[in-house]
Amino acid sequence: MGMLPLLLLACAPPPVFDDPASYEGPTLITAVTPGCSVESESWSLTVETEGWTGGGLFSMSLDGLRVEGHELLSREAAPDGSWDRLVLDLDIIADPAEVQLGETTGYLCEDEGDLAFRVVVFDPDDGQKADCRVWGQALDWNAAAGYSDCDTWLE
Repeated sequence: MGMLPLLLLACAPPPVFDDPASYEGPTLITAVTPGCSVESESWSLTVETEGWTGGGLFSMSLDGLRVEGHELLSREAAPDGSWDRLVLDLDIIADPAEVQLGETTGYLCEDEGDLAFRVVVFDPDDGQKADCRVWGQALDWNAAAGYSDCDTWLE
């Protein structure tokens, strides 16, 4: 009988949570906090949302010819689905050809005023764009990278 209880547990269906207080609204960006530290040679980005996300994408480009698109992952979220916090930290490297998406960037802090930025969060159910923000220099993201339109400027 040694392994039988473990085998039965492995076959049990996953628990179903029926929480009447679960959030059912749309996923909306409520705050975007970008930053770049010359001292630590790194970029950071925190995106807070109302509602859970299916992750996100942070993109940056100096001229539209080289676009970096870094995956945003949830770092913390409300159990009831009412909010999500996505965080990204990127180390700056000297050679843009050696960029590892999600880990490093070839853009320096002194480039910040010349860069175009875009953040998108995805719907947790269908993976489609739920909300987005752009800031910095104007860029046609569709022409530069084939991204969907985003006309909501970060305030």
